[in-house]
Amino acid sequence: MEDVINTDYPLYAHWKDDSDKETLVEHLQRCGKYFQMLEKEKELSIVVKRFALKLLPNNPDNIQSFIYKMFCNVILFHDFGKINPAFQIQKMKNKKVPIKILDGLSGSDHSLFSAVIYLDYFLEEIEKSSYSKKDKSLLTLLVWINAYVISRHHSDLEKMIDFTSKFKGKDGEIGYLLDVLTQSGLEGYAGLRSLSSDTIEKCVKKYSNVKDRMDRGQDITCFFYMRYLYSVLVACDYYATTEYMENVQIKEFGTIQCADTFQEPYERSELLQSIRNYEKERILQAEKSLEECNDINRMRSEMFLDAEEALRKNAEDTIYFLEAPTGSGKSNTAMNLGFQLLGSGKKIYYIYPFNTLVEQNRKILQEIFTDKKVQNQIVVVNSLMPITGRGNIAEDSREYYQNALLDRQFLNYPFILSTHVSFFETLFGYRKENIFSFMQLTDSIVILDEIQSYKNTIWAEIIIFLQACSELLGMKIIIMSATLPGLDILAGGEGTVTRLIEDRKKYFNHPLFQKRVTVSYELLKEKMTIDHLLEQVLEKSKPDKKVLVTFIKKDSAYEFFDSLCNYSDIQVPAYLITGDDSMYEREQILRPIREGNTGGMILVSTQVIEAGVDIDMDIGFKDISKLDSEEQFLGRINRSCKRDGIVYFFDMDQAKNIYGLDFRIDESFTLLTSEMREILKEKEFDIYYKKVLNVLKQQRNESTSSEGLDDFFYEHVKHMNSPCIADRMKLIEENKWNMSLVICRTLEIENGNVLDGWSLWERYEELLRNRTMDFSEKQLKLSDVRSKLNNFIYQVKWNPDLNYSGVLGELYCIRDGEEYFENGKLNRKKLESQGVMFVDL
Repeated sequence: MEDVINTDYPLYAHWKDDSDKETLVEHLQRCGKYFQMLEKEKELSIVVKRFALKLLPNNPDNIQSFIYKMFCNVILFHDFGKINPAFQIQKMKNKKVPIKILDGLSGSDHSLFSAVIYLDYFLEEIEKSSYSKKDKSLLTLLVWINAYVISRHHSDLEKMIDFTSKFKGKDGEIGYLLDVLTQSGLEGYAGLRSLSSDTIEKCVKKYSNVKDRMDRGQDITCFFYMRYLYSVLVACDYYATTEYMENVQIKEFGTIQCADTFQEPYERSELLQSIRNYEKERILQAEKSLEECNDINRMRSEMFLDAEEALRKNAEDTIYFLEAPTGSGKSNTAMNLGFQLLGSGKKIYYIYPFNTLVEQNRKILQEIFTDKKVQNQIVVVNSLMPITGRGNIAEDSREYYQNALLDRQFLNYPFILSTHVSFFETLFGYRKENIFSFMQLTDSIVILDEIQSYKNTIWAEIIIFLQACSELLGMKIIIMSATLPGLDILAGGEGTVTRLIEDRKKYFNHPLFQKRVTVSYELLKEKMTIDHLLEQVLEKSKPDKKVLVTFIKKDSAYEFFDSLCNYSDIQVPAYLITGDDSMYEREQILRPIREGNTGGMILVSTQVIEAGVDIDMDIGFKDISKLDSEEQFLGRINRSCKRDGIVYFFDMDQAKNIYGLDFRIDESFTLLTSEMREILKEKEFDIYYKKVLNVLKQQRNESTSSEGLDDFFYEHVKHMNSPCIADRMKLIEENKWNMSLVICRTLEIENGNVLDGWSLWERYEELLRNRTMDFSEKQLKLSDVRSKLNNFIYQVKWNPDLNYSGVLGELYCIRDGEEYFENGKLNRKKLESQGVMFVDL
């Protein structure tokens, strides 16, 4: 540090009050301490070496060492800009600074100045080295990325070109600063080594030339390198600042220290004991033809063991594909595969398409792992669950709150259950809070469940990015689907994906899966109406049969349910589940079905009941949409294979109004055609997807417009345009014409506990307006209240004239909501008469 910054007066980094200020040296030492901890636990040098080898495959060890030296020094240099006199005087109240302002610096900003100091220092280091011209070009590229990360370490990631453009022109922002530093210097700063206003444009051009010559793989590597460095830097900075400001030291980063913590209790579970017993008998059973097997659990065990064996044979690969029929036990098989990989992995992410599946599988894991210490290591990360802490809040509440907030921000948890949306924000989001935890993906095991629910217009980008990221960070990714083909096909043949089920027909064409449910198309002969459907459902309904009726449009589900309830001769109870229901309301209906504690019933739903929901019904009726959805629906019928099951498909609502640009809802890809019916019967989804992908390639991937792959990777990924990349890779498009409405009432939840919506709203408002509470304590308490408020939140169409009782940010509230409920269900018509219009899904 002394050869760059060496003042005769104190430099401060942070302060609590006039009597307690942290010097810059102290802050950087704390940053260095946390960097060394991360370096050891996350093996940073190995990861950076992977990045280096991707960018320059034949680089010698000494270049790799130099690249890592530049990487490490980002931590040291990131706050050197705090020598800015305005920062010291205005922010640190430092009265010993000899000058009040340095021309060329914008106010008290320090990040950009730190980047300039870093860039100047290492450009000279590169220039005086003995590396080849080609090697120096790569190092120059990396030093610019490093400097950019330093400049943004308190901000979101934006466009890299916004940073480099500051260095263009002698009269530009940085050019003027360089002139001032060259002519007048700055007391305490050793001065410029290589940069000047005369040479800076040439330096920018050199960076641009190197970047323009890079291929797609190198561009993706640079993108992920930038995110990785940002995540490491911000973690060190946050941890160090928290240690000084709150006297709280971070000692754990959520790494699984011993695989047996999860592996041993999992192997002791009743289900695994059954599978292992079958494994011992497997050799004797092999003589019996599996085709004649009528025990679905034997087939599930067989698939479990086949996948396990395939994983062991391909242990060095990075992306695995588990293709298995609905109802075949994919989730349990994938869980086992994840634990098998724990020898090389340090963290598990289990990623689901919907929050309902997150909660469902959290409860399953709690049944498997009965030890509270193990349960506490399995954490749900989403908006519905409050932030969890570790330790004893009574011993030191301040430390408890600080640790809990940092754990959530940086995902310092060994086993994480979350959603596709959250995971993709970590991979691609451009806001700083999205990128905090990116480094945690290092050596992680990621299980992606029900990947067919992803937006199909970005399948190719997903696979290309996942392939690169898994190799760079040493990740192991297990992707599951009942319908998608080999995922390398989705990426246009780029990358390698290892199939864990080598003989798919062994399972997909086995009678227990292929013929478990009879499919009827008799209701597709004409457009369906509510009255005709009601007649059909009542005719097929029996006192001992569980019937599932699924619509693709919420309005239709409500209309049908109302008609059903108004029918006087109905012999079984009727229930309704839509996206309007809270997690608690949904669970009250689904739990008895899941546990086998119900008799005959009719369950009306939207497609929230589709992929992965563990229920077993007898008869199904479904409005047609995507072929994937039809197969997922079949998986909810006769799941245990103990009786006969039948599904009637009908055509009522336009799927295009629901799924938008999804190519799979084109009529030629639906059950209105005999070809798709045959594909569904034979489970030949690869034929279906070849047709879908052909359309996708022609209309999007191979397009020369901005929608095409080439334009996206060349225009945005190459130039590291983070907001545009984040927008492209967003799984769910934001609807700015929707609003979140809190409808307050009194709700009895589990164990007889009562939630009062209006009391929660008042508590939420009180916390938001509190300006004296410690930040971390406030965030945890807000998280807890918000998770409870979710029981009262409904998505409705934007209406600025709505007569609401209160508004907090983007949340609107109706105080007396009880009048809008009948028999525990929301009366939409009554609420709509007050100007509230619900979203379609």
